[in-house]
Amino acid sequence: MDVFDKFFKKYSYKFPKGYPDMKNEQDVLLLESILETLVGEAFSVFPTTEDEILNEKIKEIFRIIKKYPKLSINDPIVLDPNSKNIVKISRSLQRDPKFIEYLNNKLDIKLDPISGAKWNGINISWGEGSRGGRGIKSKGLGFEGELISDLELLNDEGISEENKDDFKYSDLIIEMSKELGLKQGNFKVIPEGSKNQSRPLKFEDGGPVVAFSAGSAAATLTDITIDKGGTKYYLSAKFGNTLTFFNSGVTKFLPANEIKSGKITNSDGIALLDTFGIDNETFCKVFNEYPDADFSEINGASTKYSISKIKNLIKSGIGEGYYMVKAGGKTSQFENIDSKYTNTSSNISAPIIHYGGLGGNGKRVDITFESPTYKFKINIRNKQGGLYPSHIMCDYIKK
Repeated sequence: MDVFDKFFKKYSYKFPKGYPDMKNEQDVLLLESILETLVGEAFSVFPTTEDEILNEKIKEIFRIIKKYPKLSINDPIVLDPNSKNIVKISRSLQRDPKFIEYLNNKLDIKLDPISGAKWNGINISWGEGSRGGRGIKSKGLGFEGELISDLELLNDEGISEENKDDFKYSDLIIEMSKELGLKQGNFKVIPEGSKNQSRPLKFEDGGPVVAFSAGSAAATLTDITIDKGGTKYYLSAKFGNTLTFFNSGVTKFLPANEIKSGKITNSDGIALLDTFGIDNETFCKVFNEYPDADFSEINGASTKYSISKIKNLIKSGIGEGYYMVKAGGKTSQFENIDSKYTNTSSNISAPIIHYGGLGGNGKRVDITFESPTYKFKINIRNKQGGLYPSHIMCDYIKK
């Protein structure tokens, strides 16, 4: 019995005909759900700007979709970092016949509402990838959903010894209810994580900083907003031990053509490297000489960095005005991220540069340093399987 026979023997009862009818939308959705459960979802890149997309044809599709007048989602497509010519469009748009007509007209194709279409060598289909907690990056999104359920239960019934066991995170909910004054029926829960609002880099006199698309750190970072009588509390839900404060595109500042030439020449790119004391030419060699070069012998403490500019960057990336809600480690955490917390957390040590990453021979540059609150690792690398850097990410572990 081959793998397909085993598959259909196990799952045939789920389909009305005993097998998936590929012309039936519900059968297609069910088949996709089963396959995602079995093998994991490879589509895990949700670009919010063109800078996060490498394929120029997919950039064009993205630009057209973003101009759709009734677009209500900030990241309407999802990409597989290992498949360069495939794009999935969110199912929220699949159900909109006006969108399908709009895209058909713009691309001069006939986009099938079930199977998609092909355009200039790009396979266009429908799907959510790991959005919503179904795929390979589901743990954090799963926690977010569980937290929403707990908060809704708190609003419906309150919390007491009698119903405490009905909550997934009862200790967190008790702490949150005391801190924010949440009681049965006195607040609303607003899920906001699906907005996935962008946090691009921008450059000021004080160096690179993280900007917030929603106007403030709190409104941009929020996964769950609580509205209590008009007062809003913003919650950023985190799961696990190693987490990320920001994840911003850098292709505009560290373009492949300049790296290939051996030196970054644009002013913003130079400012970004100078902030950490990264040698410009060595930075370019990391990518141009990969995988043959090994930089482990030259890695170590930087001497030309700007501590004030790094602090400004970290401070902007952490933001303030919200609560961090964390689970999945040894302990849970409900922390008020205010200016005092951010100032302490960004009071950092001297950076250590790791050309080629911690091993010295990777296609990345890492920068490590610490504060009284966190251990930080900033990495500049390609997130989509390519060679030249696409993003700068700030990972952290709480001490």
